[in-house]
Amino acid sequence: MKPVIALVLPLLFSAHSGQAEEKCQFNTNSVIKAASAAVGDKYVLANKADILSKQIAELADSAELEQYCNNTQIFSKKITDKLRELSGDKHFYLEHVGDQDESNNWIEQWRIEAPKNNYGVKKIEILSGNIAYISLSSFHTFENAKSTLGAAFTLIQHSDGLILDLRNNGGGDENTAGAILESLIDTTKPLPFVIESREKKIKPSRITTLPWPAYGTERPLVILINDRSFSAAESVAFSLQQLGRAKIIGTASAGGAHMMDTPQSLPFGFEIGIPSSRPVSTLTEGPVNWEGHGVNPDIETGDQDSLQVALKTIKEQN
Repeated sequence: MKPVIALVLPLLFSAHSGQAEEKCQFNTNSVIKAASAAVGDKYVLANKADILSKQIAELADSAELEQYCNNTQIFSKKITDKLRELSGDKHFYLEHVGDQDESNNWIEQWRIEAPKNNYGVKKIEILSGNIAYISLSSFHTFENAKSTLGAAFTLIQHSDGLILDLRNNGGGDENTAGAILESLIDTTKPLPFVIESREKKIKPSRITTLPWPAYGTERPLVILINDRSFSAAESVAFSLQQLGRAKIIGTASAGGAHMMDTPQSLPFGFEIGIPSSRPVSTLTEGPVNWEGHGVNPDIETGDQDSLQVALKTIKEQN
């Protein structure tokens, strides 16, 4: 009997050790169910919120996700990908607060790198025919970006037309986007959209005093976009198109109209970002914006040709 006992004890010890090693750091079911409830309460599209909430709740008992109960980053990515897949909404995200260090927090990296990226002002140039060209790679916070943007708008104030290049611009600060928009429209007229949540509709806030010369409405304006123009960059292009102020040239933008609020806390140190409001056009019937399909250009052309097409378009208007 002794050899049998000697054989069984190591097996019992090994099984017990394996269970200890596989003990979960967090309960995936609790996180998923809390995320599901938050989506049902907050998602801006009420008619889709309940369906999406139920679809997420169904993941709670998934063995596939439970296996990541010791890896917050993989689990977060899996849930984020599923939220975006099911909703078609690219703004959703789930993350663990403990994972938000400088090495993997892209928002923090974006802020840190803002000065060396000239606060989003990629290029300023006066092209042939006295046509101004400004390329903006991002919209950093208004307080940080206003000096650089002010220099750009001061430089172009005597040009005969403007090409504003928002290709590959992933968006950013709404106030900065708003200030750029105010520079290019008739500020005595209302903006062409309201901000709608599940509770109310509000008029967007306005910047009444610009820290640079307004470009105004008299000179031709062209906006360049592509499929990597996103969020606030799309808002500028959409608004100027709706107002008839600019010609939009390029390819359809990425289609991220929905707007985020403060992330909602979940169990075990997770948090979820839920699109909770959206801009809605006041110039068309129905809740029209660019969510899911992007801003459609007036003149469609690839990146390689869009600048030349823009120059030709402006010169035809002068």
